[in-house]
Amino acid sequence: MSSAKSHVTLSRQWELLNLLPTRGEGKTAAQLKASLDNHGFKVTKRTVERDLNDLSMVFPIVSDDSKTAHLWRWMENKDIQLPGITVADAMILQLVEGTLKSILPQVMLQSLNSRFSQAKNKLQALEDSNSNSRLADKIAVVSPALPMIPPATSPALYEAVQQALSQNKQLQATYTALYDQQQKQYFLNPLGLVQRGHITYLVATIGSYQDVRLFALHRFVELAITENTLHSPAGFTLPEYLQSGALQFANGEQITLQARVSPYLSQLLQEAPLSEDMRLSPETEGWHRLNATVHDGWQLQWWILSHSSSIEVLAPASLRQSIINSLHKSCAHYPELSGNHLQSNNAP
Repeated sequence: MSSAKSHVTLSRQWELLNLLPTRGEGKTAAQLKASLDNHGFKVTKRTVERDLNDLSMVFPIVSDDSKTAHLWRWMENKDIQLPGITVADAMILQLVEGTLKSILPQVMLQSLNSRFSQAKNKLQALEDSNSNSRLADKIAVVSPALPMIPPATSPALYEAVQQALSQNKQLQATYTALYDQQQKQYFLNPLGLVQRGHITYLVATIGSYQDVRLFALHRFVELAITENTLHSPAGFTLPEYLQSGALQFANGEQITLQARVSPYLSQLLQEAPLSEDMRLSPETEGWHRLNATVHDGWQLQWWILSHSSSIEVLAPASLRQSIINSLHKSCAHYPELSGNHLQSNNAP
C-alpha cells in the first residue's frame, strides 16, 4: 500500500472511531457510512464494515449482533480520548490561524503552532481523496481592523498571571502606563485576562481598592506572584464586568445615541445594528434618524469619528460637543484647511 493511500485509510479509520457512540444502542454501518460521507470520506458500506471488523481487533469496540442490523459502539466504561484532529477540526484551525496570528502575541501561539502544523499536514495529505479538505483553500477570515503587529510580551508575564489566577494570589507588579511613562509599583489582585484585538489586558484591582482597572500585559516591566491571597470585589464576575462595557473603555453607563446618518451608513447599520433597540427613521435625501442604546465610552467615539463624514451626532449634547472638539483638533493638524475651504459634504 502506498504511503498516501495508507494515510487516507488511517485518517478514515480514525474518523470512524470518533463517530462511534460511547453510550446507547450504537450505530449501523450504513449510518456510519453516511457520517463519513458528510466528513468527506466517500466509501462503500462494505469498506466501513471491513474497517470496523479490523478496528475491533485493536480497540474496545463491539457490535450488537442481536439486532437485524449490527450496531457498533464503544464498550461500556471504555470511552477513550483519541489524539489527533478530525477533518472538520483541521479546517477550523486553518481558517482561524491567520486571524489568531494577527492578534495574539507569539508566546500565546506557541502551544497552538503544533496544532496548526498538524491541521495543515492533514488537509494536504487528504486533498486528493477528501472533498471537504479542499474547502479550507476556499474560505478565509479577514479582520476589518487595520492590521497591526501584536506587541512583544515576555512568557514569564503570562506564566505569573496564569499562576496567580489559578491560585487566587496577589501579584507584585512594576508597570509603565501609556501616558505618563513612569514605572510604578503595585500589589495587584488579578481578576481575569482578556484579549481585545491585538492587546492582552489583565483585569485587576490595586491593593485594598475596589475599583476594577485594565492593565495592558505588555506594559508590565515585572510581575511576581506573592503568597498573599487576593482581595476580589464583592460579587465580581468577569462576564458581568465585560457586559458593563468595560472593554469598550466605557464607564458602565448607557446612553441613548441620537444622530443623523447618511444613506451608506444607514444601510450598514440595517445589516449590523448597534443595539437590539436601534431604530432608523427615514429623513430627506436618503438620510436616516438613528436612535440606539449604547455604552458611552472611547470605543463609541472612535466609531463615530471613523464615520465622521456620514454621521451627525444630535444627542446627548455632551457627546456632540466631544465629537466637535475632536474634529476641531483634527482640522488643526491641516493648515491648508480654512473656513473658506471647509464645505458641508453629505456624501458617504
